[in-house]
Amino acid sequence: MSRIPFSSRNVRFLLLYRATTRAILFAPYIQFFMQVARGMSEAQYGLLQGIYYLVVVLTEVPSGVIADRFGRKTALIVGAGFGVVATVVFTQSYTFLSFAVGEVFFALATAIISGADSALLYDSLAANRREAEYPRAEGAAQASALLVTALGLPLADRFLVVDGDPLLAYWVTGGLIAVGALSALRLVEPPAGRRYTTREITVGAWRDVIQIPGIARLIVYSIGVFALLRAAIVNFFHPVMAGAGVPVHFYGTVLAVVNVLGALAAWRAHGWVKRIGERTAMVAMPIALLYMFWLLTELKLPPAALLFCIQGVAFGAYPVLVRSILNRLVPRAERRATVLSIESFACRLAFSPLTVLAGWSLGSLGLDAALAVTALLACVPFVILPLLRRGR
Repeated sequence: MSRIPFSSRNVRFLLLYRATTRAILFAPYIQFFMQVARGMSEAQYGLLQGIYYLVVVLTEVPSGVIADRFGRKTALIVGAGFGVVATVVFTQSYTFLSFAVGEVFFALATAIISGADSALLYDSLAANRREAEYPRAEGAAQASALLVTALGLPLADRFLVVDGDPLLAYWVTGGLIAVGALSALRLVEPPAGRRYTTREITVGAWRDVIQIPGIARLIVYSIGVFALLRAAIVNFFHPVMAGAGVPVHFYGTVLAVVNVLGALAAWRAHGWVKRIGERTAMVAMPIALLYMFWLLTELKLPPAALLFCIQGVAFGAYPVLVRSILNRLVPRAERRATVLSIESFACRLAFSPLTVLAGWSLGSLGLDAALAVTALLACVPFVILPLLRRGR
């Protein structure tokens, strides 16, 4: 097999993998499903989200090491398998404990896939000296996931929410993830060179993060943007929609519009960043998200739902920008997935207590105060950023 078909083949199947494993059709209904349909309290919901992020944090870096040590293709297959198990557990859950088990499996799926897919994509292109094409390929992969989600969510509103219960959305999502597992079987593992030991990979990756200023600064920046992006959907989507009078069977349609804009942003991100520059793009993203949080406290009418379009555009462009820079900075392919996992680990570690605090704030202080507190805490990394050592 020639190198050109090898790299192109992996790009095609990774597009399918992203589209099926990240099209989470139950996403608009998670809070509604757990609290209203299955009786969890606001505090329990916040704690369940905290469990999810805690497990991801604990397994993120080890899973990256596993991907580097035993192969990215294997990691993607196993991760999709855990995702299927998680969705099945969710459908059978009526207690806090059973939901917690589902969150653990879903967290394991997230951690194992995180880093491995991006590393496989970058190294597949680099094997044929096509790494300059990575931002375009990463944008296409992100766009495929968002577009499939956008097409699926209105259908979920129409066909998968029966008498106000989104149970079918969980079953269909599990089926899509299973398709992703099958697509991962068709991937070709990029040339790996010598397989390093677990210790060599782990120590080398942390050394890269500590000794290369650009990596450390990028991770701190990513923490702040990630917190704003995730809190908007995980903690505030349902309360904002309910407060604005948007019925639950329209949640999917609202997110579909958001995801269409996100797909467009991801697809064109490489061109936009090239035109305005990476620094300008990095400054504009958190400013736009903070503006969105402020507007959510001001508007209480159904049109407030459209403010989440800002989140969609940022969510589409954010991984293309951050991963393109981070992959460029990683000095050795043999520990690429681990360094990418460290970045994800840092983001989720910081967000774990924040999502629990946001859940508590919603129940104790109300929506507006919770939005303000969350936005202020998410700004801490941007305050720290100028104090860090600079590098090229």
